[in-house]
Amino acid sequence: MLTLAFASAAHAQGAKQPSAAAKDTARTLLLDCRDKFGKNDLDGALKSCQGAHSIMGVPTTGLDLAKVQQAMGLFVEARETALEAVRFDNSANNAAFSQAQAEANKIAQDLEKRIPSLVITVSGLPDGTTARVVVGSDEVPPAALSLPFRVNPGDRTVVASADGFADAKRTIKVPEGQTVPVELVMKPPTSDKPDTGRKIPVWAWAAGGVGVLGAAGAVIFGIDFADTQERVERDCPNNQCGPSYTAEEAQDLQARWNRSLALTVVSATVGAACIGAAVFGIVTAPKKTEQTARIVPWIGRDVGGAIIQGSF
Repeated sequence: MLTLAFASAAHAQGAKQPSAAAKDTARTLLLDCRDKFGKNDLDGALKSCQGAHSIMGVPTTGLDLAKVQQAMGLFVEARETALEAVRFDNSANNAAFSQAQAEANKIAQDLEKRIPSLVITVSGLPDGTTARVVVGSDEVPPAALSLPFRVNPGDRTVVASADGFADAKRTIKVPEGQTVPVELVMKPPTSDKPDTGRKIPVWAWAAGGVGVLGAAGAVIFGIDFADTQERVERDCPNNQCGPSYTAEEAQDLQARWNRSLALTVVSATVGAACIGAAVFGIVTAPKKTEQTARIVPWIGRDVGGAIIQGSF
């Protein structure tokens, strides 16, 4: 029957037919498809059947291809292949083709009830903006959104994308013969760039604050010392104050000199040391993604020790 069907394909289609070598190749591929299909090697059977059908394109090759596609759960593809076989022009009344068309019609009718659908809605977009929606590798026409879109049963991944928005994605299980609603909400993109900045320790911030205060104090006390120094040089040359100063006023001026000088030196020293420590803490701070640890001493009533704290 296979030989007869291939031999009469030219007359049935009324068009230029494959060469004898191509027909022989298609015949071999179809037999291989049936053999692998019987052994449940569906991937191998699909490849051979597709090869045979691409050469011949007749109801017999289409029927075998539809059977393999149906067994693999490719209901949408199987029904389309079966309908192509049914629509084939068999005006020559080829018996093999007629039988294949009858079987293909049964497959198409059976799959019509088993093919599920997705009703996809996309929200979150401004008026006038349309999302591009794909189910697996199939793009959903914009006009088909919110309407039943036929898919194969099983796990299906739906992705919606639009300019200026992050992709919305959902993976759902679609049972045979059911209509499943899928809602995708579009949102503006969020930065997923990891924060690789440094994790500056608290003590560095504290040291920096003290350093700034110390520097400010050094400036204030330095101004006061400069003013006192100018007054001493003017009114008390060679440490001898004029008659306008009482002994008590002279001692107060000397005390102000010493106090301003000491506070200026201490403030400058503390400020410089703390600012230096803060800079060291910032420069040597580990990055936030790095492991950090610190030793924290503790003292109990009768004992002491240390613990290690950190992130690993």
